[in-house]
Amino acid sequence: MQVENNPLSARITQIVESSTGKLVVSAATLAGGFADAKHVVLSDGSQVVVKLFKDSNSNLAIEGAMMDYLKRNTQLPMPEVFYSGSDALVHEYIVADGTLSRDSEPEAAEHLAKLHEITSDSYGFEFDTMRAGVSQPNAKMQKWVPFFVQNRLLYMAKQALDSGNLPVEVMTRIEKFAEKADAYLDEPEKPSLLHGDITASTVLCYQGKIKAFVDPAIFFGDPEFEFVFAGEQSSLSKAFYDRYNAIRPFRAGFFEYRQSIYNLYPMLLNVKLFGAECLPRITAVLSRFGC
Repeated sequence: MQVENNPLSARITQIVESSTGKLVVSAATLAGGFADAKHVVLSDGSQVVVKLFKDSNSNLAIEGAMMDYLKRNTQLPMPEVFYSGSDALVHEYIVADGTLSRDSEPEAAEHLAKLHEITSDSYGFEFDTMRAGVSQPNAKMQKWVPFFVQNRLLYMAKQALDSGNLPVEVMTRIEKFAEKADAYLDEPEKPSLLHGDITASTVLCYQGKIKAFVDPAIFFGDPEFEFVFAGEQSSLSKAFYDRYNAIRPFRAGFFEYRQSIYNLYPMLLNVKLFGAECLPRITAVLSRFGC
């Protein structure tokens, strides 16, 4: 990374120094993401990430609140949050040499199984959260199936439709499926706390050991819903699922059909953000269920 001469404004520098209690020594740009991110070295040698507001997709206050909730209320390894607001997010920099791999997948399964032991009396969350910069409505409901249909499936389909990337005829087919979704979905025993966005890139590792989970999209939901994001990208192997299943057995029917149904959500999110690449897979799922 090339260290920039003056990457942070005076105001952001003040935020970093007051929230960490250290002076800023240097900063460099980090690539990727929905926010302008900096890798900052502090006067004691410690390091932080500073994310700056870039556009409407970078709701940093919500991102910080999600990270802080997991840090304070669970044993999931998370970066420490020093500051979060509408203008900036400052959190611990995680030294990593890779992301989730076959060697670290069993450990990830153990962490997530423990996370899913944290339950609530309702589905949703105390505030609306986000995934990939897109809002996730979390109005609390007592039943999972209507929560999924209204706040995930139909909501994201409408988002994709409004973006101009989802054809009206596909939206009609999704609405038809939504009417009979309860024939294929069931109610979990309890709502579980979810990280909400498990992919290879959201689990940071060092020397084969997990250092932190990042980029959460938290809410209380069906614990099986945790794995559809990864399933969409085929980033988890049989070793992961076997280890998780040994701790918290999957309910009958998940791999046969529920995973495909739940996977409509991340695919619709992909359509909203990036275009029609996932449309053939979406229509294939709908056709499989007669819609």
